[in-house]
Amino acid sequence: MLLTSEHQLDEHDAGVPALAELGAGWVITQYHITVNRMPEVEELVEVGTAARSYNRFLTYRDYWINDADGNRLATIEGTWVMMDLETRKLLPIKAEIVNRVGAEEATTVKRFPRIQKIENETIRAPYRVRYFDIDSNGHVNNAHYFDWMEDSLGAEWLQQHELVSIDIRYEREVAYGDETPIAVAELVSETETRHKIMSGDVVNAEAQMTWRSL
Repeated sequence: MLLTSEHQLDEHDAGVPALAELGAGWVITQYHITVNRMPEVEELVEVGTAARSYNRFLTYRDYWINDADGNRLATIEGTWVMMDLETRKLLPIKAEIVNRVGAEEATTVKRFPRIQKIENETIRAPYRVRYFDIDSNGHVNNAHYFDWMEDSLGAEWLQQHELVSIDIRYEREVAYGDETPIAVAELVSETETRHKIMSGDVVNAEAQMTWRSL
C-alpha cells in the first residue's frame, strides 16, 4: 500500500525527491489499520490509495486492498507530517505539494482510537537496527516497527491468532547506531495486545492490536 502511494506521489511530483528539493521529507505519525482477511500467497489483489485532506501540520491518506472480486481485504488510515531534513523539526504542510495529489484543505483534526498504555509488561525483546532497516530519511522504516512488535509475541501466539486491527503512533525516530530498541508487549487477553518500542528511556512508538483466534 505504501509503495502504491509512493508511485502516486512521484507521478505528480510530490514524492521524496520533490520534497528533498525543498529540504523536507514525509514522516508517518499514526496508522489505523483494519484487516478483514489476509491475502493468500500468489493471490491477485488490487491496491488503492487516496490523499484525503490536510490542515496546517497534518495530512491524511487512505489505503486499501481488494481481492479480484472487489471485496475489501484491508484498509489503512494514515496521518503524515512534513519534516525539515536538516533540523528534524516539523514544517507546515506545503499546500502546493499536497494539492498535486488531490488533498483538500480542512480545518479539523482527525481523531484516531486512543492507544491504551501498557499496564502489566509481559514481554521484553531486543532488536538490532541493521543498515538495511534504514529508509531515505535516515531512520528505521516504519514497517519494521510492526515486525518487531508482532515478532516479540512469539511463534506460538502468531500461529494461533490472526490480526483484526492495529493502531500505532510513532513518537520518535529510531536511527542507525541508536541504543538497541526494545519491543515491550502486554498480553491483555486472547484478543488484545499492547506494544511499545523503546530506545533506553525514550518511547519510539506505541500500538495496540486486536486479534481473532484461528
